[in-house]
Amino acid sequence: MIHIPPRKLQNPLRLLALSSVLLTVAVAQRKPAAKKVTPPKPAATTSRTPSKPDGQQKPQAQQVAPAILVRWEGKPGISRYRLQLATDENFTDIVFDQAVEGRQYVVKGLPPGDYFWRVAPAAAETSITYTRPEHVELSSTTKGVEVADVLMPSDDSGWRTATGDVATLVPAQLRTGAVVDFVGVGADGRAFAVDGASGISLWNARYGAGAAASGSVPTFAPVVVSARQGERDVVVANDGGVHALQGDTGKEVWRASLEGRAASGVATDVDGDGNPEVVVVTESPSKFYVLNASSGRVVASQNLGGEVVGAPCPVEFGGKHGVVVGLKNGSVELRGADGSVVATAKVEGEVTTAPIAVKRGEMTILVVGTDNGLWAMGVPEMKVLGVIKADNDSVRGTLASADVDGDGAPEIVMLTKRGRVALVSTSDGNVRWSSEGATDAATASFADVNGDGVLDVIVAGGKDFALGFSGKDGSLVMKVAEGGKHPAAEAAGGALRTLVVAPSLGGGGMLVGGDPAHVGLRAVELPKGSVKTASK
Repeated sequence: MIHIPPRKLQNPLRLLALSSVLLTVAVAQRKPAAKKVTPPKPAATTSRTPSKPDGQQKPQAQQVAPAILVRWEGKPGISRYRLQLATDENFTDIVFDQAVEGRQYVVKGLPPGDYFWRVAPAAAETSITYTRPEHVELSSTTKGVEVADVLMPSDDSGWRTATGDVATLVPAQLRTGAVVDFVGVGADGRAFAVDGASGISLWNARYGAGAAASGSVPTFAPVVVSARQGERDVVVANDGGVHALQGDTGKEVWRASLEGRAASGVATDVDGDGNPEVVVVTESPSKFYVLNASSGRVVASQNLGGEVVGAPCPVEFGGKHGVVVGLKNGSVELRGADGSVVATAKVEGEVTTAPIAVKRGEMTILVVGTDNGLWAMGVPEMKVLGVIKADNDSVRGTLASADVDGDGAPEIVMLTKRGRVALVSTSDGNVRWSSEGATDAATASFADVNGDGVLDVIVAGGKDFALGFSGKDGSLVMKVAEGGKHPAAEAAGGALRTLVVAPSLGGGGMLVGGDPAHVGLRAVELPKGSVKTASK
């Protein structure tokens, strides 16, 4: 893990107030491997601690002696598991082996050292299939409980569907009812929708063949809009512009011809009349379009001064509405309902992410990533407030925000080209923590996976389907293994992956995204109560 000590700014009441905070990284040195430990006496290895029911908060340190708290996710409907700990990864030297109730257990009586743990459903005590061994270290200086990683089973929950490589993915409630479905665009330009509960295909729209023929990866993420008596349409790109499809059937509703290739879009009430519009930006040439969401009619169009990065960002200020776009050349523009420029900010370097807007009281703050750091500016003046410099690194992908700790002030997650993931406070502009492992993450999602009341940050994790980092300190609290039954992630050629979190029918959440091998979608069940806020 990378730790970045916080630095106070001159004015903590304003985000990134004029002074700079350097994102200086220092890789923590790995502790020397512990010596081989001698298994404790049998009485110690089988010492039973009362089982912990699902949802119980993490034990306090003063409650137990140095111990290991193991948490895991299991199969729905199964509450009894067999838990094993050993001093080696092959489990030839087992020091703890018990059937336990629930999905967490405190193991006491072990001497300091390196351990490996695994679990298996123990409902029938037969045909046991264990999860992949996970490492945890119990130090002689541990005070209280050492928390082991939460291991999600590789194939025991959720669903998979062979959609092919997924370039973009968006959660959307396309049909009446409580199920959140998922709309995606494949690397071949094909748009599709799948049932959020089962992964079964709802529809496919085989448009956009030009993208596949040219070998380019589509960048236009599906835009979901409520346009016709509460029904939802999905706007996707095609060879001549964009078209709207019925969310539940995929049937075409309207088509709009645009000059240039549709690069990104957003649905927003840009003119403040209570009805949404669809804002679309194009490449070659770079243009800004405002479309009527019900008919696709072009309401306004303007030329852009450069290539747009990511999607337009809707903002509100002083009772007015607007849209912000980030241009690759370093310009960040606030545009009005007719597409004309209201105000412009200039940042150093090349813009690498779409802008994201966050609220701090009555103030709207705009944040954008560049090839040298994270920049913040006020709306509507577009005055630069400050910057977090990424030393010898650059921000990439899509910024994400959520009120991680519930204090009323949202945090921002940024990803870097080197695979770092950092949580930035909008209260004082400090980097709360930074960790590594997001090597192929396109953005971040949020869910409280370890039950501590704080939202954790979930990203794609290279060969692993997903990694979850504690919202408190950035420590690894969840690893969703991909398992050995699927092609290696290296075959994907380093393409970025998107993971999204959405509520599930069972009261928990579903983590859905492209798999590391880029052959389809995968969904994994998250704990009940884990979804407290939607990802942005």
